[in-house]
Amino acid sequence: MTRVRGVLLDLDGTLVDSPSVILAAFHDACAPYGAVPLPDGVRGLIGRPLDAILPRLLPRADDAVREEAKALFRESFARRSREAASSLVFPGIPELLTDLAAEGLRIAVVTSKITRSAHELLESTGLDRHPDLVVGHDRSPRGKPAPDPALLAARSLGLLPEECVVVGDSPDDVAMAVGAGMAAIGVDWGVSDADTLFSAGADHVATTVNELAGHLHGPVTQSARKVTQ
Repeated sequence: MTRVRGVLLDLDGTLVDSPSVILAAFHDACAPYGAVPLPDGVRGLIGRPLDAILPRLLPRADDAVREEAKALFRESFARRSREAASSLVFPGIPELLTDLAAEGLRIAVVTSKITRSAHELLESTGLDRHPDLVVGHDRSPRGKPAPDPALLAARSLGLLPEECVVVGDSPDDVAMAVGAGMAAIGVDWGVSDADTLFSAGADHVATTVNELAGHLHGPVTQSARKVTQ
């Protein structure tokens, strides 16, 4: 049975408790255009690329306005993340990453953020020393839930898909793993509950960081899957 050699981790809602910061930044980005209060269900959109979210928040806006709103969002998120950095990291995550690295596992952060924004968040929260690689939405032809970011991460780490495990808090993370032929471990401390993650195809759902660590130290346990490209 293949053992885990690479761990591909989502960022928002998995490593850092950033959904509240994201919602505040959405408000800052949409307020100048009169698109507040935000619509119901916006929290469920977290984890998708901005280009997929902004048409939902600004349905009547043209491309130029959405580009302005995108810049406002990124400025607000970066500022708010710096201000709240010390409180954003989920308890136990730094220790988990340190332990995984000490055991020789390769670590990648695979996120729907653009790579620059992901690096900024990792640096502000002190998690930047752990990942071997950061794959943002801008580094692959298709973002989550397509398998492209996970497959790119595996190739860049010199690993086979079946040697990798994806960890995330959203159905898009799980769908990416399934499409890439990788095991998927959901975490229920982000934006989705266990039932939603299992329905998306998760092999396991962890309710604590310790439980997540136990899954990562064992063999890859997903059933055989066909890679979709």
